[in-house]
This record gives sequence, structure tokens and C-alpha cells, in this order.
Amino acid sequence: MKSLVPMLAALLLLQACGEPRPNPAAPTGPMVRLAAVPGRPAAGYFELPIRGDRGALLSVTSPRAGRIQMHETIASGAMTAMRPLTRVPVRDGETLRFASGGRHLMIYDVDSRVRPGDRIVLILNFERGAPAQLEAVVTTAGGETR
Repeated sequence: MKSLVPMLAALLLLQACGEPRPNPAAPTGPMVRLAAVPGRPAAGYFELPIRGDRGALLSVTSPRAGRIQMHETIASGAMTAMRPLTRVPVRDGETLRFASGGRHLMIYDVDSRVRPGDRIVLILNFERGAPAQLEAVVTTAGGETR
């Protein structure tokens, strides 16, 4: 039974980053998907065109979250794992993408008053230049804004 606890915890964490069921009403812009299990981290996704020499994305913060980590999903055969990222290099003219199944945000301690359909600010902090602010729509674990 002891060996099942870490495995179940890992599965719940991966669920927050997994592919949502198709939903034609799901938002297409920046999104924060709440965890299916209260108290678990939410997941964040966005696309941002990069203009100018920003160097690298170093962190993401939000006034509505305790902390945010950048992660990357890695597939090896039938297994997937996540690893934290401390920086994401970007170049002028590229589009920085954080999407389900790849790079994504793990958002811890989301304000308990946040509900599907709300919008929260994500602040992207780069090596150079001013931070970028994105307004992300909040969805359920299934991608709905209710």
C-alpha cells in the first residue's frame, strides 16, 4: 500500500497537465485550468509572440497564485514525466508556447475565490525588457468556463 501512495500522487499531478477532452466552447487564448482535485496545482497555457531581444523567460508570477513553476512534459516510450524549467530561451520573431503535453505552467495555491470563467493575470518575467502581462481565462479541469 505504501508504494501506491507515491504512484497515485504522481498520477494526480500528471492529470493536471494532461490533455483535456475536446470542448468547442473552450477558450483559445491564455488559459488557467483548475485542478480536478481541490488543493492540487492548476495548469497554465499561453502563446506569446516575442518582439525584440528578451533573452529568456525566467519566471511567471500572478497576484492570484502562491507560486508558479515552468515545467516540460517529456515522453519516453509509454511513460511521460515532468521536469521543471528554470529558463526558456526566446528569440525575436518566435512565438513562445506553453501548451498541454509540452511546456506548461504549474500554478500552486490558486486563490480559493477563483472560479471558472474568471480571468487572472499572468506576469512573464524575462531576462531583458519589461515583464509581459497576459490575462488568462480560468476553466474547469475539463476545459469549460461554465
